[in-house]
Amino acid sequence: MHTLDPFEAETWDEKERAYFSEIDAAFSAPGPLLVGNGKPAHAAYLIEKFLTNAERKVRLFSGCLSQRAQGVVLYGNPHIHEAMRGFFARSGKLMIVLEDDIDVGEGRPGNHPMIAAARAWADANSEALAGFLDIRKASEESIRALVEDDFHHHWMVMDQRVFRLETHIDTYKAAVGFGRPDVAKALAVVFDSLFDLADPLDLASA
Repeated sequence: MHTLDPFEAETWDEKERAYFSEIDAAFSAPGPLLVGNGKPAHAAYLIEKFLTNAERKVRLFSGCLSQRAQGVVLYGNPHIHEAMRGFFARSGKLMIVLEDDIDVGEGRPGNHPMIAAARAWADANSEALAGFLDIRKASEESIRALVEDDFHHHWMVMDQRVFRLETHIDTYKAAVGFGRPDVAKALAVVFDSLFDLADPLDLASA
């Protein structure tokens, strides 16, 4: 069975090639532009691009930081980890709030491959003035407020300039907005409210 790999061009058909090219071009275009992002492979590609193109801050509100989704390596993907390390080297700050328990099975949060990659980078660059990861678990009150406000979504914001908003959490269907800083800023404000009320994860390894 053919499996689409967003980081292996030989697995792309012409439709996928055109889609990834459109995403690449959108990061340098003035916009505004709204693009669908309805597959885990498309989500993985976009996450990597957010971390590659971000200058200061990436905010992510996720369910559990899924390592895999529908057969696609997502937050367990080494390409995403490499982009994250490059973002840290540019003094970038990655802020994550999770709705559910992090995707490590019976293990500790520090065993998640993305967290492990961030901790290893931090250990190797402890003397550098560089970026860092801050990951927290959302409070029950915050989630209830989102549900009551009919805004129970997951989203990601890059520098208050580009956003990915999941319209259907269970299926990964989302919209990506370029050149809409008003929407990106509004999502960042909501995220910051979640972040301030969230509890830091214990990232100590098992």
